[in-house]
Amino acid sequence: MNSQLITSIKKKHLFDKNEPIIIAVSGGVDSMVLLDVISKAYKSNPIIIAHVNHKQRIESDQEYKAIKEVAIKYKYPFEGYTYHHQGKNNFQAESRKARYQFFHGLAMKYNAKKILTAHHLDDQIETVFMRITRGSSFSGYAGMKSHIKNRNIEIIRPFLDIPKEQLYAYALQHDLLFFEDKSNIENTYTRNRFRNQILPLLKEENPSFYEKMIQFTQYMEDTDDILNHACNLFMKEHYIYATIPIKAFNKLDKMIQIKVLERVINKASNDTVEVSYKQYQKLIDLAKSDQPNQFYSLGKTYEWIKEYEVFYIEKIQNHCPIDIEIHQVGEYFVDDNRSFIFSFEKLEHNHRNYFELCYNDKVFPLYLRNRKNGDRIKLKEGTKKIKDVLIDQKIPLSRRDKLILLSDQEIVHWIVDVKKGYQQNKPNKLYIYEVNEC
Repeated sequence: MNSQLITSIKKKHLFDKNEPIIIAVSGGVDSMVLLDVISKAYKSNPIIIAHVNHKQRIESDQEYKAIKEVAIKYKYPFEGYTYHHQGKNNFQAESRKARYQFFHGLAMKYNAKKILTAHHLDDQIETVFMRITRGSSFSGYAGMKSHIKNRNIEIIRPFLDIPKEQLYAYALQHDLLFFEDKSNIENTYTRNRFRNQILPLLKEENPSFYEKMIQFTQYMEDTDDILNHACNLFMKEHYIYATIPIKAFNKLDKMIQIKVLERVINKASNDTVEVSYKQYQKLIDLAKSDQPNQFYSLGKTYEWIKEYEVFYIEKIQNHCPIDIEIHQVGEYFVDDNRSFIFSFEKLEHNHRNYFELCYNDKVFPLYLRNRKNGDRIKLKEGTKKIKDVLIDQKIPLSRRDKLILLSDQEIVHWIVDVKKGYQQNKPNKLYIYEVNEC
C-alpha cells in the first residue's frame, strides 16, 4: 500500500525539484494521508502545512493545536488561520472565499505556485451526483478538476482518482493521526445522505462503480475542454466592448451558445451570478427573436440586454429621474459630473454638445427632463413623436428613459446626444452648453 499510493503520486509529476509545496491540511484522514504521501514522494521539496480553523465545532481548537504539533514532527512550517464568520451571508461561500485568500497570501509569502487539497474520488462522486440532482452547467457535471487555476496559483487535487477507503487503509497501516468529523455520519446534510445512503447502494450494484465514475468524469471533462476551446475561439473573434453580436451567436451550436453565455455572464458579474439551464434556454430564444430590444433579469443585480445587433450583461442600477425647471440663465447640474450652462451670450467653449434656441420675446420657463408619453420634437417637416425618432436612430431601449430632453411647456427642442429640433430665424438666441467633468 505504501509504495502503490506514493508511486501513483510520483507518476503525476506534480512538482519540479525544490519547488515549494503548500498543503491544505484539515486534519481529516484524506489530508493527513496527503501530507504523509507528499512528504515521502517529494523529500527534497520545501513543504508548508496550511490549516484553517472554521470554529464550527467544539473540537476545532484542539485540532488546530494537534496539526501544529504534526508540523513540528515533520519539521515543516505551520501556517494557521482562524476564520470568524460574520453576518448572515452563506457560510460555505464566505468561508471558502476567506480560505482561498489565505492560501493566496501563503503562495506569495513562500513564492509557491501550487496548493494541494485532499479531495478524493468519493468527494468527486458525491459532487457530481449532487449537481445532477439540483442541476448545473456542463462544467459542473464534469465534477471537480484535478488542476484548476485560481488567479495566480494552481489548485491541485491529486487524490481525485483514489477512493477514500484506500486512504483509510493507508492511514491505519502507517498509524497516522487524523480526526473524524462526527457530523459526517448525520444525514441532515445533502452530501451526507449521498455519502451514507445512495453511494453504498451504487457500489453494491456494480463492483466497478469507481472505475465507471472515473470514466464518466473523464468523458465529461474532455468534452468540456472541446466546448471551452470552441468558446474561446468565438470570444476572441467576436467579444468586443463587452458585447456579443447576435447574428454570429445564433449560428453557434446550442452547447457552445451556453458556454458563451456563461463566459459573458461570469466576466460581467465576476462569477457572482448562477444561471440555470432553463434560463440559458430562455436567453437563446430571446437572441433568436425578431424583436430588437429585450431585457432578461439574472437575479437582483444583473440583467441580459439585447439591443439591435448585440447583447451584453449589465449591472442593474437605479435611475434617478431628471426634471429641472429653468427660469433664468446660469448653470444647472443634473448630477455631480454633468451640468448645462444657459447664456444669452455666445461663449468661447470646447463643449461637444451645445444648442442654440431661437425665440421672439419670451424663452423661459424651459425644462431639462427625461421623456414623457406623447413628447414630440419640432423638425423642418413638422413635429414627430420622440418615440419614433429614437426608433429611427436605433437608440437602445435601455438608454431611452435616461436621455435628457430640453423642452418648453409644449414641444421638445433638443434630445441631448441624439437630435436637435428645427429652429426658425428669430431675433433672439439662448445658448445652451452641456458640461461633462469626467
